[in-house]
Amino acid sequence: MLGTRSVGLLALALLAGTAAAQTITVTYSQPLLDRWNYPFASNPGAEKFAPTFGAIEIPGFDDRDGQLLVGFNTSAEVPTGLPADYYTVVSIRLTVWVGADQQFVYDPTFDSYTTVLHSNDPRFTQDTDLGKPVEVFGVGFRNGQSLLTYNENSPFGGPPIVPPAEGARNAFAAIFDVSGTSATDVSRQVRLGFDADPFGIAMIPASENVQPGDLVPVGTPMEATLDTCVSGAQGFLRQCLAAGRIDLMVSSLSPAQGGPDGGTGDPTYPTFYTKENPTAAALGKYTKLELEVEVRNPADFDRSGFVDTDDFDAYVHAFEAGDDSADIDGTCFVDTDDFDAFVRAFERG
Repeated sequence: MLGTRSVGLLALALLAGTAAAQTITVTYSQPLLDRWNYPFASNPGAEKFAPTFGAIEIPGFDDRDGQLLVGFNTSAEVPTGLPADYYTVVSIRLTVWVGADQQFVYDPTFDSYTTVLHSNDPRFTQDTDLGKPVEVFGVGFRNGQSLLTYNENSPFGGPPIVPPAEGARNAFAAIFDVSGTSATDVSRQVRLGFDADPFGIAMIPASENVQPGDLVPVGTPMEATLDTCVSGAQGFLRQCLAAGRIDLMVSSLSPAQGGPDGGTGDPTYPTFYTKENPTAAALGKYTKLELEVEVRNPADFDRSGFVDTDDFDAYVHAFEAGDDSADIDGTCFVDTDDFDAFVRAFERG
């Protein structure tokens, strides 16, 4: 069995031996895993629906209480084990399917956390439209769990073992640093008082004839085209591709009406099909991921298939011109961090 380093060296050798660069376009029509990430889920990996809702500033619960974790195995299509900067996600889109009829209002716009604060809080701001968006984040882990160890049946959280508990879930909606290795949990962002830019907001295609402010019919697709220019998004996706699996978290701050499972009153939050849902299976309405990724050695800047001084000269020229191609770290800005990243890649060869 090959170790991680051996797999990485083999992948490097295969890439060098086949082409200077590869552009891979693939659609995953069903997730490897989907899990209702909620402390009271009785069978989290086999639930037929995944409600996403907030328990806003309720002690003992995360603000983003019901979350949907989806994961896709990319290792068969995208070579694994390469340095993270070999991967550049060109485009990525996640599609989920609404599983409850006219239960929530469509909101395709970002809302600040201040719009869900109590109206007597001095930080409160009025929401200018109806509803709360369905947002997609990266996934962070704690308590010894990781991207390749966490699955549909893994423990929900660490101490206290019995929920409710705040900030204890083992897999959580997260934003990341530029490298994609340091995760910040956004599950309690309201009580901690910070805004978090999602990687994407789920939109309803125009063909569905659902307008902002409308109640959303069951079976409606919602598509989130992820913005790789959002801080940490490209870095996170690079780490995922190197490992061979992309995990994403679907979340909403639509408030639940009371306690577990929404409590009493009419629910007003988004619910989505999981792959275990028989209707989803019959209609093919599984959570879907569409991905285009370029895989190449960033030090081979002139794409000749070799790393030499011509690459260095070409990079310096692009960097001085502020050309987008000089964005090595994937932040969508060209700065000295990119120059340093290129130098490291060049020295690595």
